[in-house]
Amino acid sequence: MAKVTGEGSIIQMEKDKPKSKCRKWQLRVPIGLNPRTGKYQQKTRVVEGTFTKAKADLREFIKEIEHDEVQGRTSYTFEEYCMRYLEIRAAKKEVAPTTQVRQEWQFRAAIRHIGKVNLAAVTPAMLDDMYIAMLKGDTLSGRPSSGSYVNQIHDNITLVFEHAIKEGILVKNPCDAANPPKMDTREKRAMKPEQIQELIEGLDPEVPRECAYLVAITMGLRRGEVCGLSWKDIDFENGIVDVSHSFDGLGNLKETKTKAGMRLLPLPEVTREALLRQKAAQAEQFAKTNQWRKPEEGYLEQTEETPVIATHYGERVTPGSLSRWWSIDRERFGLDGWSFHELRHSYLTLLALNGVHPKVMQELAGHYSSQITMDIYTHVNLDAKKEAVAAVSKVF
Repeated sequence: MAKVTGEGSIIQMEKDKPKSKCRKWQLRVPIGLNPRTGKYQQKTRVVEGTFTKAKADLREFIKEIEHDEVQGRTSYTFEEYCMRYLEIRAAKKEVAPTTQVRQEWQFRAAIRHIGKVNLAAVTPAMLDDMYIAMLKGDTLSGRPSSGSYVNQIHDNITLVFEHAIKEGILVKNPCDAANPPKMDTREKRAMKPEQIQELIEGLDPEVPRECAYLVAITMGLRRGEVCGLSWKDIDFENGIVDVSHSFDGLGNLKETKTKAGMRLLPLPEVTREALLRQKAAQAEQFAKTNQWRKPEEGYLEQTEETPVIATHYGERVTPGSLSRWWSIDRERFGLDGWSFHELRHSYLTLLALNGVHPKVMQELAGHYSSQITMDIYTHVNLDAKKEAVAAVSKVF
């Protein structure tokens, strides 16, 4: 399905006959610029019959091309309207800054292919061609995109067209008839209990990055939550951790994404001992840093507001840095290829393996929806049931 940009024309093919006697015609319907070449395109069809019939055939041809639905008219190109969409959402503060940045990158990936096309001229076929090109490596990075990433791009540009419809600029969304690739994200893995124990024993909690890994695996915290912890959030006396903030990649310390994310967690003894060692090591490091800091840089002091996971300068570490550290260190722990988030997933799986109720799991994990918790719980218990059935089957 394409977008007609003109009224179309009828070309007489039998040049040696007068128009009234001609019975062969070519229908030409303009469909706008090619998004990559910048050249005008048109669809053609040869029909037979009188000129009157050819005019009727032209109307039907246009209806067929446009699916009998007239799209709106606008001066916005796809690129211009994507930027407008981002500006509106930013002004209304509808999304977090990190989400805004992620959306902009995904829009730019699409803009590379169809940015100069008029918004109303974008067609499902054009989108399908773009998705295929991305999967083959025609991307900003030059590397093939995963199906999951292209699917995310599809979801976000769907929102752009929906917004245009709400504003009265368009009457239909071309994404509705497009065919994005299926999600192909690898299923999250969970470490076995003995692997978790081996990892914990191999970590040095006096090293900030390794202390971060230990907190993630023993409490199931997300990257941003680990980076968002301050010493005031740790109640060593009562053994409680207040998870109420998250630190994002743009350097913003903010409340957790959902109310469910704000939670008080019991502090495991192994984590308590690790954090006490990290706090002492951090104070010692700050003292060393102060020896060579210039007076104008100020005195570095460990306070209740100091990040639990901090640099030598007392600065909060970003989630991206935490992931990069992990990608470097994981092979040393025999976990090459494992993502940082799989530390959290392993913790939750361990809860399910030990029969923790799904509702308690949900509260410990800070899940907004119980469905995520139930997916993990059901999967783990199904595996246990399979083992039980297998054991009984041996008797049979």
